[in-house]
Amino acid sequence: MTKVVSEDSARRALKGMDEKLAGEWLKKHLKASYEPLLDEPWALDIDSTVKLLYGHQENAKVGYNPTKPGRPSHAFHSYFIANLRLVVDVEVQAGNRTASSFAQPELWEMLDSLKESGRVPSFLRGDCAWGTDRAMQGAEERNIGYLFKLKQTANVKKLIARLFGKDSWVDAGQSWKA
Repeated sequence: MTKVVSEDSARRALKGMDEKLAGEWLKKHLKASYEPLLDEPWALDIDSTVKLLYGHQENAKVGYNPTKPGRPSHAFHSYFIANLRLVVDVEVQAGNRTASSFAQPELWEMLDSLKESGRVPSFLRGDCAWGTDRAMQGAEERNIGYLFKLKQTANVKKLIARLFGKDSWVDAGQSWKA
């Protein structure tokens, strides 16, 4: 690399582009950077992050914010190729749109476009916010496995305690039983 464009120059150049066309252009070039890697089996990590905002950014809304309640924020819904930690896509939404249900339409659209090329992930992996019926149903409709953390509510703890007492566990390998 011999030169790097300044942030201000990049911002001015992007400001002159139509928003929809710029988004399509960006996704096309981002996809070209990771698509050759998708020929191998891979997992898609899904994560949501709250980004605090100071000032008056577009779509800055007060929403779920564990560190500074009451501050406006953006919600980043990020998709990574697991283990490589290579970004496949990031959606920036208003701070009051942190739930996984807000990210799902774009996620399913992205996965459906990958299905056309036969490069879907082996499975989806996400935290307990993604362990919803809607997310699991979307993955099952697309024949994609999923692994989501489970919220340990009182009933879930009771079920786990009941299952531990049974003798129907089988060896799952690597010192684990299922």
